Amino acid sequence: MGQGLPSKFGKCKVIRQLGQGATAIVLLAKHEGLGMLVAVKVLRKRLSESRPEFAERFLREAQMAARLEHPNIVRVIDCGVQDGYHFMVMDYVDGHNCMQLLSEYSDGVPWREATGIVLQATEALSFAAERDIIHRDVKPSNIMLDSSGRVRVTDLGLAKLAVEGVAALTQELHTVGTPNYMSPEQIRSPARLDLRADIYSLGATFYHLVTGRPPFVGDNPMDVVTRHLTEPLVPPYKVRRDLPAAVSKVICKMMAKSAKRRYQDYETLQEDLHNLQSGNDVTALDFRETFTTSEEDVRLVKLLERLSAGISVEVDDDEEPSRPADDHERGTDANGSSSLPPFSPADHALYRPPASDEGSTLVAGSSAGPDSAIWIIFVVALIGVLVLIAIAALTVFFSG
Repeated sequence: MGQGLPSKFGKCKVIRQLGQGATAIVLLAKHEGLGMLVAVKVLRKRLSESRPEFAERFLREAQMAARLEHPNIVRVIDCGVQDGYHFMVMDYVDGHNCMQLLSEYSDGVPWREATGIVLQATEALSFAAERDIIHRDVKPSNIMLDSSGRVRVTDLGLAKLAVEGVAALTQELHTVGTPNYMSPEQIRSPARLDLRADIYSLGATFYHLVTGRPPFVGDNPMDVVTRHLTEPLVPPYKVRRDLPAAVSKVICKMMAKSAKRRYQDYETLQEDLHNLQSGNDVTALDFRETFTTSEEDVRLVKLLERLSAGISVEVDDDEEPSRPADDHERGTDANGSSSLPPFSPADHALYRPPASDEGSTLVAGSSAGPDSAIWIIFVVALIGVLVLIAIAALTVFFSG
């Protein structure tokens, strides 16, 4: 087996590699006990050795995901450690994911087909949410279609192990998600999320499916993150002129900047998706996006720009265009994603992790607000500067 991997993982005999990303390699294997094809996801050894807590979380959350039995969810069958490699065994889906589906269309997937895909995905996400599991990384490559056309959501409940940012202060920041599909509150405070964050990411995926491009693109991941926080969404119908207004409205409501203005549950969203398919009116027709960028967001972005020299981003290589159309084209350009370069594991870009949430989640509890976080950063940065000045002074004193 290439890359030094074992030829067997537990009872699974490796056949070939299916794909790889920044954090894991996915293999096709045959489960000798069950006599069926499976997919084996193997955590890269450099991560398990340098970040043992990642490996522990990988297995712990695989065990949790194994309890999710649903027709629209890729099931986790087993997990373990083989020759130092942490792995999990999952259902093998004999089809393709939605990112691969997009490559077949230059201007986006037909909206009825895309609506059907999103509707099935909500079944999986709703089932998980009822069990207090938030996906946190809904995107086209995590929504698969098997040979019968059934949608299978993968990576539900699994740890997102990519180190998308390293804070310039005292500890690493392990955010989850993929820049082109992350909700504003997930950027601000990834630890405090509810199902509405997944609804936003699913809306961003829906947007990508029907227009051929993600809702926000930029020159680097940090640029994309900033646009999610501060830039108004270009309605999908302005990108793809033949898109029904109702489809555009549903997507815009799913992607409202404020979690309070989105669909608040999957049942209401599913009702509107069914109405799209049947040609009936949708509740989102009255939706109007109104938001103003908060002073805290603006201040946070400006401050962290000055402190982000040590912050990097690592993104799986199966995702996301990162370069925007010219500003004057953003409202009407319908170029497919194939015309834009993808992120790759080698794409290290400045990523400014936010300090806190706007307080819009359903989860009870309190945390330090943006001002507190900013002052902490400021104080730590100031202390660092003073230490450097002191060292320089001592060097001059002793050399003199």
